[in-house]
Amino acid sequence: MTACGGGYVHQSRGARHSFQRGDPEKALKWYQQQKPPHRDRLLYLMDQAVILHTAGRYQESLKTFEEAIRLSEAMNSPQVLAKTASLVTNDNLIPYKGEDFERLLMHLFQVLNYLGLGEPDEALVEVRRVHTKFSDFFKDNSKSYLRNAFATYLSGLVWEANGKLNDAYIDYKTTQKIVPSFPSLPQDLLKGATLFGFLNEKARWQKLFRQDYRPLPPDQGEVILLIEEGVVPEKESTEEEINLQVLPLPRYPKDLKNPVLVSVFRGASPKGASPKGVSPTDKTELAQTTPLYRVDEAAKKTLADQKGGMIARGLARLAVKEGAAVAVGTKVDRDLGIFLGVLVLATNRADLRSWLTLPRSFQVARFALPEGTYDLKLSWPGGSKSIPTMAVKARKKTFVIQRIFD
Repeated sequence: MTACGGGYVHQSRGARHSFQRGDPEKALKWYQQQKPPHRDRLLYLMDQAVILHTAGRYQESLKTFEEAIRLSEAMNSPQVLAKTASLVTNDNLIPYKGEDFERLLMHLFQVLNYLGLGEPDEALVEVRRVHTKFSDFFKDNSKSYLRNAFATYLSGLVWEANGKLNDAYIDYKTTQKIVPSFPSLPQDLLKGATLFGFLNEKARWQKLFRQDYRPLPPDQGEVILLIEEGVVPEKESTEEEINLQVLPLPRYPKDLKNPVLVSVFRGASPKGASPKGVSPTDKTELAQTTPLYRVDEAAKKTLADQKGGMIARGLARLAVKEGAAVAVGTKVDRDLGIFLGVLVLATNRADLRSWLTLPRSFQVARFALPEGTYDLKLSWPGGSKSIPTMAVKARKKTFVIQRIFD
């Protein structure tokens, strides 16, 4: 392992490309052969956990994320943070502790893992942890990139799947404040207000959405499609820019690519008893996903918030190192002093590390189907994917979790 953060980004690139090309087992083989230094340990764990999750190896992903969460919590303790700050000589040598928005995402992946295992009760335990540990993220005065509508909506779905409808209604209301245009919210909110007799709120939702509550027919169930879309971009260094070679900083591309939306179609005829009125060759679009959380935007805004601190640390380090080089040049040897000064500048590198297996966005689509067994197909610009045969039960929720790469 090299000492610089670019080392991790560079060394893991081949494995990440295998993952993005649909070969998670090859990617995992590389990760499992590594012995990462402590400073990169969290990144290795998070990347492995995401790949295991995408491969459907949910139990292994749960264990790996749990180890990552414990490590991140230890590294974010006030005592460790103070010690790290006092010792820092290069940002690349600071142990990666996870950004605030990433720490929440580790728990959300745990929720998804439990849903993938068909264990909504265990998912609810994880949702409670999220509400306890990250309650500040959901307040109105929180930084915008910390307010995660995917987290609040997923939380609402898990509450609802466990029969906790009042808690679900609260989370749906929080989601509506963050992404008011999400198409599923009108019925979610009208349902909650109707069931609990909140007449004033029901009237407000009716007026806002211009629709009434439409209860789900008793012979239908719901499909909840949870999409992890694309790949979060890598950081770049400013060291190639004029005037920025001395103190290179990490940055994200100026223009972020828009998320790719996913459409859901019936891929083949329903198996078994075909619901009345459903054509066996029905290719009608059932739903389209809506992005509820942009990871790329959160990463970019987080980095922007950190820029001032990076510059201050970099300048302080430069002053100390260049001062030492000048002292050597004055008191020991002039040529050696010049050499050390050039070496100091040449070894300044931006810290480009980040959690690179994250999706670019989290998206959701929610739709109803008559009870039965279905083959569904996902389609997006540049790609398509078939979903393994799934059963929909009346008055139940079927969670479908998929990763797509454009």
